[in-house]
Amino acid sequence: MKKTFLLLMAAILMLAIAGCSSSASSASKEKEISLVVFDDPIFKKITNVVEEEVEKQGYQLKQIYLNDIVQPNEIVDKKEAYGNYFQHIAYLNQFNEDHGTKVVPAFYTFIDPAGLYSKKHKSVEEIPVGGTIAIPVDPANNGRALFMLQKKGLLKLRDGVNVVHTSTKDIVSNPKNLKFKEVDQQMLGRTIDDVDAGFMFTAIAVSSGLNPNDAIVKEDKNDDIKPYNLVVGVHPDNKNGVKTEILRKAFQNDRVKKVLQENYPNVITAW
Repeated sequence: MKKTFLLLMAAILMLAIAGCSSSASSASKEKEISLVVFDDPIFKKITNVVEEEVEKQGYQLKQIYLNDIVQPNEIVDKKEAYGNYFQHIAYLNQFNEDHGTKVVPAFYTFIDPAGLYSKKHKSVEEIPVGGTIAIPVDPANNGRALFMLQKKGLLKLRDGVNVVHTSTKDIVSNPKNLKFKEVDQQMLGRTIDDVDAGFMFTAIAVSSGLNPNDAIVKEDKNDDIKPYNLVVGVHPDNKNGVKTEILRKAFQNDRVKKVLQENYPNVITAW
């Protein structure tokens, strides 16, 4: 009888411990914010600061790094991660339209003016007749490079076209008969040696060993770059959630602004 009683008490104790463990695990999960981040050194620097700022608010940031521009939105759309940090609003809108996803911008972070870079020429005027320009293959960024070339008089685009919906089909005048090599965003830095000039985001340029100040064409605040505000994307159910506000405070502060200013010349913060 005594042995049976002891076994019963042991079983009850084990169930109690398991219950406590389960509750602790559940509570820990409630305080975790998973964020898919572009696998780039500068994005990592920013996210490391964000992680510390999230911890100050009593939460834990789980960083998931991907060198991919498709999976982050698919993962958030399926709620397999809380949010993502890698894209601007124009790309997000185009992705949702093309893939049927419903990821929404939770808040803006900054605008990173892009540029055209060259290892062969010191100015756009030096680009020869028949020269090749590397531009992003995705529609949201394709026109961004073309507008920069138009700004410098190398081509003329159809009147009234919107920068986020412009492609080479909208070119109405191309005096130098420029050729265009459309490549994935991540490959832009690797193609610079093979073309006369190439479009690049500052993050990719820096990661490729280039100096943003050496761009032969730069975007500035007078260009139509508002659609290129970088955002943190979340599932619609989480847009107004507590964790979203935690993330916003962790991103929009002087510490992050300092990292941006040190690593992204000419960066324009969006808060």
